[in-house]
Amino acid sequence: MKSVKNLLVPAIVLIVLIISSVVYLAVEKIKDKEPVDTTGALTDVVYFSPSEVSSVSVFNKETSHTSVVNCSSDVNSVTNYVYAGDDFDPSASYSQNKLADYVAILVSYNCNAKVSSTGNYADYGLSEPAYKVTISAVNGSVTTVLIGNKTPDEKNCYMCVEGSKDIYTVSVLKLAYADFTSIDFWDSKTLNIEYSELKTVHFDRTTDGLSVDAEVSMSGSGIANFNFIKPYNHPASSYFGLLIDSIVGLNISEYVEISDNELAAYSLDDPAYHFVLTQNDGDKTELFFSKNINGFYYGKVTGMDSYFVVSTYQLEGLELKETVLIEPYICYSYAKDVSSITCTYGDRSFNFNLDVPDGKSITSDESSVILDGRNAKISDTYGRSYCSILFESIACIEIGGIDTTTTVNTASGPVLTLSFLDKNYATTTYEFYSRDDDSYYVFKNGEYTNFYVYSREIFNDGGSDTYSYGFWRAYELLNEAISGNINGIYDIPKEV
Repeated sequence: MKSVKNLLVPAIVLIVLIISSVVYLAVEKIKDKEPVDTTGALTDVVYFSPSEVSSVSVFNKETSHTSVVNCSSDVNSVTNYVYAGDDFDPSASYSQNKLADYVAILVSYNCNAKVSSTGNYADYGLSEPAYKVTISAVNGSVTTVLIGNKTPDEKNCYMCVEGSKDIYTVSVLKLAYADFTSIDFWDSKTLNIEYSELKTVHFDRTTDGLSVDAEVSMSGSGIANFNFIKPYNHPASSYFGLLIDSIVGLNISEYVEISDNELAAYSLDDPAYHFVLTQNDGDKTELFFSKNINGFYYGKVTGMDSYFVVSTYQLEGLELKETVLIEPYICYSYAKDVSSITCTYGDRSFNFNLDVPDGKSITSDESSVILDGRNAKISDTYGRSYCSILFESIACIEIGGIDTTTTVNTASGPVLTLSFLDKNYATTTYEFYSRDDDSYYVFKNGEYTNFYVYSREIFNDGGSDTYSYGFWRAYELLNEAISGNINGIYDIPKEV
């Protein structure tokens, strides 16, 4: 056993020496890639204040494009910026704020760490750098910064000052700004179309074939109201109003270069959304938008040569259902505006007379509500009014769907008719024709509205849920309450 141990010791020593050599070589190799300065402190490798700079130019190796911003100070020591790059557009309006940010970012290099001091530029993409930033100072000095590859974690990029062997890491933001061209400095544009000057709005989308036109009218308090005039005549909902709000006040702050060959990639060869805003003087503004691409819409406005991009947060509602964009009810109205409602269903009918003063509720002492000649102001023990249930069920007959392609056969006559007489003695009549076993086409004053309603809006029995009654069943419930009330109180019998 002793002889075996004597043989094992040299072998173990040899193995340890081999491992040590391998570890040493690996460490030495790693050292070449580790930062020389690992203190974590930020280092100002290059620093100028914008007031010290006369110009900044950036050469893009990939595109051979040069962006140039000239800087000058006025008598008040305010720095002014002028874009003078290869792609300068004399018709464009350049943003002083965007130019100022660009200069401030690219004249100051507060670096994270030094990664080399041997000038091994090729290892960091600096032998042929992606960008060469030339900073010309007011005092005549010129400093050239080279920007190379991103670091492996893509949070930083490599840089050095031309002529120096020291290589540093700096925020990848430098790389992003170095890529700017003329279009990135354009001023934000806001449409700012006044509603008082707007006559009509057209909206169509390819996603579902929706195409609508709406008239714009102003209320006495200056609120814009929208009424669809094509393919049907019906008020728009508040959701449509919010969508148009986002269009007429659209702020365009970011522009993009899209060639004709790239239109399909941005869904702009056949835009998903299209608006036409026609003003009272006949001027039209057209807007086109792509489908949602990673949280953004790409767009174009007539009269602008370039495309732009906006966030989905700026254009909420583009994909709302048609039934959401329209007022959801067939004949929404206020009790104060109605004089009487007459309903006929087969050989039965009712006459609902109202006299509700402006500012008063249907149940107030000043209001008069009569059903077929009888006082209809009956409530349950909890104060829920049965005449309110009837009026609400009529005013809130919900549209079930839209059908603009059907020719309705009216030969057999309507199943049910509702007629409104308002305080101005104008009559509006709604007729309900059978569509199928569970729905009815709706006509208004003899014209098909292009809407249909489900039978629950007419015949549903809500039981104890007094907010779920169809209007004919609500009439029957009110009739029962009038007949069975005691001192104006009637409770719906509980189901056994």
